[in-house]
Amino acid sequence: MSERNKSLLSRINQYDFDLSWKFALMCKLDKSTLHFKILDGILYLFEILGSGVPSLTFSIIALPFCSTWFWFFLNISIAHVFDVFCQFSAKNLFKRQRPQYQNNEDMFFTHGPDKYSFPSGHCCRMSMFWFLTTCLLDKSTHFLLYNCATVFYIIVIASRVLMGRHYVSDLVGGCLLGMFEGYIIWEMIWLH
Repeated sequence: MSERNKSLLSRINQYDFDLSWKFALMCKLDKSTLHFKILDGILYLFEILGSGVPSLTFSIIALPFCSTWFWFFLNISIAHVFDVFCQFSAKNLFKRQRPQYQNNEDMFFTHGPDKYSFPSGHCCRMSMFWFLTTCLLDKSTHFLLYNCATVFYIIVIASRVLMGRHYVSDLVGGCLLGMFEGYIIWEMIWLH
């Protein structure tokens, strides 16, 4: 790689770090205020809701009890497994360390490749589900549900950088991988 390309990559990397630090700093200026505690609690709630553990658990438990929705929950369970495989493969490939300014004390379920930062697993999963939602729902008749899913998607993604868990480029990489996963699942794997 030429010196010019290395210089460009190092500038992009520095910009990514600076931008991510500014977003994370916005939420950590004064931890003693009520504003911070409420915001931190909301972001942490969306972090938990956006993780794979609750949604995979729910979709597997719902399988035998929802005969009407059986195929939907089976497809979502398969999508989860595919998502975990893709994420862990990418994290093992890149092995990018998480930001040093993040709080490791409240990070749960980060084992194996999940300790790495790129791509963001939450963003990957949310992008995949958002893609599948856009494929499944008619936006004209399910306008409210579609918009709620979109807002949920945006908040989960924003929480990753605001909590200092990821760099902005991790979010972009996770979103792109998730959209690709969603396309593969919908076109090749989805059981209709």
